Amino acid sequence: MGCAFALALSLAGCSGRALVHTIPLGTQKINTEGPLLLRESLHECYYWVNDKRELCIAMRTFHRSLFGKLLEREFVMSLVAPGTPAAESRDYKVDRSTARVFSRFGIYPQRGGSQSGILTVWDFGRGRLKGRFRFNARQQTYSVLTGWSAATVSMYVGEFTAVENRQRGEAILKQTEEAGLGRDQPARPSPNPP
Repeated sequence: MGCAFALALSLAGCSGRALVHTIPLGTQKINTEGPLLLRESLHECYYWVNDKRELCIAMRTFHRSLFGKLLEREFVMSLVAPGTPAAESRDYKVDRSTARVFSRFGIYPQRGGSQSGILTVWDFGRGRLKGRFRFNARQQTYSVLTGWSAATVSMYVGEFTAVENRQRGEAILKQTEEAGLGRDQPARPSPNPP
């Protein structure tokens, strides 16, 4: 038991961790060769309580390529929920302003905003915040030739262990709100690329 706990702490490190699965829910077309779901292991995950007393969680991973920007991969996500847990755990209803997602493979960015779902957190106030989420999101892909695509729907399912760090978390949250995905305007994405 003690070895398993020590291993879990070492895996989370001082920057947290997360695992996110993305499941495309489109019914018009299905990829015949690619994976049915995408899996991202994120190496940074932070939480803090902002000035509005909202619980904020931000996570990120970045894969540099020896072949330059064309083969770099990046995935960032932020979650903002009203209020903090009164006890050690709490369930939150995910709505249009809760989650923001931005990913990039080379020069092809993708952005998304939540529609509905659930976020559950526990161990609040114990140094590391743990949680799980499941939500549907509208997402778009950017092309230099056509701009942002029509929105499709995907489901995001994941879990995280976040460490408290407002400064690093806010930098990630800001990145997720670029490209027209500010939480003050959840239904009006910008036509410009990130």
